[in-house]
Amino acid sequence: MSGANSPVLSLRTPPRYGRRAVWATLAALFFVGLSFCLDEAASNQLAASDMPTLWSRYLAGISLYYAAICAVRWYLGRRRARANSPKDPPCQSASDIL
Repeated sequence: MSGANSPVLSLRTPPRYGRRAVWATLAALFFVGLSFCLDEAASNQLAASDMPTLWSRYLAGISLYYAAICAVRWYLGRRRARANSPKDPPCQSASDIL
């Protein structure tokens, strides 16, 4: 037995990749909707710029990319957790059954 104490609590919270993937997907949907609204507003103006629309679609693409990364990490973490979990309950002794 080692004399070093293991910390009970750590300052790092566990990653919640599933939640991050959902929020990033919602952000991407928001940016796509915003880009269509900006397109409609720009069509009603003379000499309007397409830059706000392009930036909105760029941010939507980045959000979708981040959501895909988080979803893959969430899926791989679940697979790893399932692989490490015990499949069968521990065997009971005869005295526990009776």
